[in-house]
Order: sequence, then structure tokens, then C-alpha cells
Amino acid sequence: MRTAELLDSLKQQEPVSLSQILDAKEQRVCRQQEMMSRETGNSPKTLISFTLNIAGAIKSFPLFTQAFVEGKRQILRELSYAGVEILEKREFCGKTGDECYLLVRESPKKIKELMVAIEEGSELGRLFDIDVMSPDIPKISRSDLGLPPRKCLVCGQKAAVCARSRAHSIEEIWARTVEIICEFLNQRLADRIARDACRALLYEVNVTPKPGLVDRNNNGSHRDMDIFTFADSACALYPYFKSCALQGLAGKENPQDLFCSLRPLGREAEEQMKQATNGVNTHKGAIFSMGIFCAAAGRMADKSASKKEFSNLCAQMCRHLMDDFKGIGKKETLSYGEKLYKEYGITGIRGEAAQGFSSVFEIGLPKLKEEISQGKSMNDAGVSVLIALISKVQDTNIITRSDRETLLWAQKEAQQVLKNGVKEEEVQSLDQLFIKKNISPGGCADLLALCFFVYFCYQEKEDT
Repeated sequence: MRTAELLDSLKQQEPVSLSQILDAKEQRVCRQQEMMSRETGNSPKTLISFTLNIAGAIKSFPLFTQAFVEGKRQILRELSYAGVEILEKREFCGKTGDECYLLVRESPKKIKELMVAIEEGSELGRLFDIDVMSPDIPKISRSDLGLPPRKCLVCGQKAAVCARSRAHSIEEIWARTVEIICEFLNQRLADRIARDACRALLYEVNVTPKPGLVDRNNNGSHRDMDIFTFADSACALYPYFKSCALQGLAGKENPQDLFCSLRPLGREAEEQMKQATNGVNTHKGAIFSMGIFCAAAGRMADKSASKKEFSNLCAQMCRHLMDDFKGIGKKETLSYGEKLYKEYGITGIRGEAAQGFSSVFEIGLPKLKEEISQGKSMNDAGVSVLIALISKVQDTNIITRSDRETLLWAQKEAQQVLKNGVKEEEVQSLDQLFIKKNISPGGCADLLALCFFVYFCYQEKEDT
């Protein structure tokens, strides 16, 4: 979420009048008294009254509602963990802000302690106004528990002092309020994106059988890594994926600038990977491609973007990579990728990225959704997706370990397996052939992980 844009939008909202604010306060008192007057037996009852601390005359705004929903979630969670019975729950929303009332069966002191822990538990909690009261005690204050007064959002001094002296303009307070909410929501979203990325890598390595690749049956054509090496590597990359997502959320206008911001993060991620694997290169390709996907997911997080739009953003981020092949005929020394391009026109991962990872969106994802819709497990669907990718993708990992003729042979073998309906015994036989020929379709494995990632992202959107 982009703080500046949201702040501009907030300033354009219709303010409420002073009389509306005073009426809302009066109605709040009436609701509190009405709920506390409920007959609930002899057990102690306490009322929780929850609103947001929003300065100024604009109380209703989608961003504020998101913060309110999070506060309500935290309150209900803490009550549940503490085993507190909720007798009644009421909610109201309007131009004067969102309100939630919970009548619970517990002593006011214990409830106040729980609520203060929420208010003090994070920066977002500083925006929560959680009053606790009972029929005998109109309102329990922080001082009743020996706690210091709340601090100002802007300067950290006593909030009451700053409010009385009007030490800060409403614009300053709004800016800080929006910043706090955006920071919380962005961090949570980046965590989710990074979680999906790591989950996708772990799903990929666990899919079994996979011809020539590490899986739960064997180590494929590899002697220096196993399934645990991949697990160590995937866990080590979580901070990198989160950083990529945060870069996307930061709101860089130029997609190429977003890509460039990932480069230093990727170099650091490679070091972290090698530390976790004792120097083994498990996920170098995934660091490149999954980093792009995490950044794209962050960039499009507050939009209802289609998969095509997601692919287009990746293409915009990476289109300049094809410039590496310009003037290749005049170069005296060529990299391995440049040699493949000059001799066969194979663009490798650069071309895949510059085309918006078409192999993912046109081959892998449709196959994954088709298999799952037919009731296949994620494992079996993953096997089918991998075979489909091997059958069509010009995987430079295969060429690097052998030659182009071997790639063409591998594609034909995969096509035959697809034609027969992807039977496990045929895939296992192909696995043995790949191992014998030292073939490892690592590029296709990375693409499979990307398919899982996009599937997870859009599955969550569809579920919410």
C-alpha cells in the first residue's frame, strides 16, 4: 500500500460535523449502558468498547476499517486464548467510525490487562481505543493498573499533553496514522507472499517422482544435494522473498526500476543460500525468478489483477534483459548463454522472463488447474505439470549438462509420457533414464515452483 496515495485520498473524504461526533459519543454511552444492564446472572460481567483513535473530522475510510478489523481480530483472539466467554457482541459502522462492543463474563481488571497488552503489543495497537467498564466501574483507566499514559503518535510524548497544546497539525497526525496502518498491512502481506514462495519451493522438491531431479525417492542426477539441502535453502530464502515483496509494495512507478532494486537483494540471498547449504547451489535460478514473482505480487497486491496482468508486469520488469543479446556478433568473448543464443537462438531464462514467463502462464498453470479440477493430489498434479514443461521448454540446464540433442531427446520422451497419460511407472522409468544420462531439468523445476506460487496467490484471493 502506498502511503502518499492513501493520504491524498483521505484528505478528499467528506468530514463529519462536530454535532455528528457528539451525537455518536452520546449514542456510544447509551449502547454501553444498555449492554451492561443485561441480566446475566451472578457472575462478573465486563463490557469492552472498541473504536479507533482517529484525529480530526474524517472517521470513516477503507484503510481505517482494515485497521479496525485487525483490532477486532486481535481482541477476539486474546479472549479466546484466555478462555473468556462472550455473552453478547454488537457492531456499528458509519461516518463517525466503526464500533464494536463485547459483553464478556470476566472481571474488569483481567480484561483491562488483556486489552492493554493489545494496545501496547504493536505500533498498530497505538491506534486502538479499547475501553473496559462494568456496572460497578464506569471505566478502568491505565493508571488503575499502574501503567503510564499513552504516548503521542507523532513525537512519543504524553498524548494528552500534545492534544491539549495542539502540538501537531491534523495533517501530521493523519500522515503518521496512515503510515502506521500501511506499515502493518504491508509487513503482513509481505510475510504472506514470502510464505507462499517458500511453500512453493518446498512443494516443488517434494513432488515425486521427478525425472533427474531431487525428490522423495532419490537425488536424481545430483550428488551434492538431497531433499534436506533444498529444505535448508528454502528456509534461508524467506527474508529475501519478503524483501522482494516489500520492494513491490513500495510503489516504484517504473517496472524496470523495481527489477533493478532486486539485484543487490539477490546477491545477498545467494550468500545466505550457500551458507545454509555449505556452498551447494540449490536455488540460484529460483532466487532470480521467484524474486521477480514476489516483487510483482507485492506491486499488484492492492489491485484485482488478472494472471495476464501479472505476466505482463513481469515482462515489463524484465524486457531489458534481451538487450544482452544485441550486437552479439561483434563480441569476441561470449558467455555460455550468449553462445546458445548465437548458435540456436535459445534465449534461456532471459527470454522466459522478458516474455512474462509464458511457460508458467500458458503451459504450467493451465495444466495444474486442469489436474486439480480432476481431483488429482498436489503431488500428482505437480508431476504432470513438470512433464508438460519438460516436453516444451528449452531448458538450458539440460543443455549445460549435455547438449542440445539431449534436450530434444528429453522433450520427445516427455511428450510420449504425456501422450500416455502420465503414469507413475513411466515417469519413474524416465527418471532412471535421466539419471543414467546425467540429465537435470532444473529450469523446469523452477518453473514448476512458480506455478505453485501463482496458484497459491490466486487461490487465497478467491478464498477471501
